[in-house]
Amino acid sequence: MAMKLSTVRLLVADDVGIGKTIEGALIAREMLDRGEIQRMTVLCPPHLCEQWQRELAGRFHIHAVVVRSATAARLERDLPPGTSVFDANPFTVVSLDYIKSESRREAFQRFCPEFVIVDEAHTCTHGDHGRQQRYQLLKGLAEDVNRHMLLLTATPHSGDEDAFFNLLGLLRPDFKLLKELPPGARADLREDLSRHFVQRRRPDIAEWQDTSMFPDRKTAEITYRLTG
Repeated sequence: MAMKLSTVRLLVADDVGIGKTIEGALIAREMLDRGEIQRMTVLCPPHLCEQWQRELAGRFHIHAVVVRSATAARLERDLPPGTSVFDANPFTVVSLDYIKSESRREAFQRFCPEFVIVDEAHTCTHGDHGRQQRYQLLKGLAEDVNRHMLLLTATPHSGDEDAFFNLLGLLRPDFKLLKELPPGARADLREDLSRHFVQRRRPDIAEWQDTSMFPDRKTAEITYRLTG
C-alpha cells in the first residue's frame, strides 16, 4: 500500500501485538534503500523512545538518537551555530511531550525529516491541552504535501468523532468531510480513504500465518498471603 502512494500517508490501525512497529520500520527501510528518503524521525510517547531505538537498530540497521528533555542539551552542545539536531542526526526518535511545545514545535517544523512515523497517533488529536499541542504539531507537519507520514495506533476511534476525523484529516484534509457528508455521497471519498487506512484484527492474519505465532492466552488467578 505504501509503495503505491506517491507520498506515503498511511494510518495503520492494526490490533495490539500484530506488529505496527515492524510495519512502520519496514516501510522506512524500503524507502531508504530506494533512495527516496535520506532522513526519518519517529514521534512517540516518551516511554516508548528506547524501544523504538532498539527495534530500529536491532532489526533494521537504522541507528537513531533519542531526542527528549534528558538528551537534547547534550546533543545540541557540540553543534555549529544554526545547525539543528535533526540536520546533524538523520535518524531520530523524538518524545512527543518534548517536541510539542510551541517554541520547539516551530523549530522542528523547519528542520523535520521528510519521513515521519507517529506512534500512538490517537494521543495527538482532539482533547486536552497536551493533545491539542500534539495535534497542532502534526497538522503543521502534514501541511507539507510532500512529507511522508505513517500514523500508527491500535485505537483509531475511541468514541470521539472529532478526534477520529482529525486523525483522518492528517492523511488528507478532505477526509474530514466524511463526518458531514450524507451516506450516499461518501462512496468515492471512502474508496480514496481505503488506500490510506488499514486495520487488521488477529483473526484477519491468523488465516495466513503459522498459528503458533499467536498462541492462545490462558489466564488464571492465583491468590497469595502477604507475610509481615
